[in-house]
Amino acid sequence: MKPIIYSLIVLSLFACGDNSSNTFGEKIDTTKAVTVDVALKAFESTGQADAVIKGQISQVCTGEGCWYTLKHGGTEQFVGFEKFTVSKDIAGRQSEAAGRFYRDTQSVEAQREGLSKEEADKITEPKVSVQFKAVGIVVR
Repeated sequence: MKPIIYSLIVLSLFACGDNSSNTFGEKIDTTKAVTVDVALKAFESTGQADAVIKGQISQVCTGEGCWYTLKHGGTEQFVGFEKFTVSKDIAGRQSEAAGRFYRDTQSVEAQREGLSKEEADKITEPKVSVQFKAVGIVVR
């Protein structure tokens, strides 16, 4: 009886595998990943939009898990995704994301939403920001 119990324990340990990383969306090649700051500089200077970026997850969407921010050094990048969601408790972990940079414009009205009249009156122009849409990510 003991050999069967020990065998079941060993098999269950191997079956669980290593849960230290999770893949979401499309499978990606993480060997080509560059830090967020390097990829963002390439986008700004050359227009190279496609990238595999890596960094530490600093914030996660607490509603649906539909976005997070990646940080490397002093650079923080918003990463959105539509075809999958992630766990809401992954802040602080490392991640790679494959996707595309793009510019997004937020209207004056959208920026004013939820602000006091005094704060809203200070916003007079649309806000342009660089976003990243991921098709696949790995969280470690």
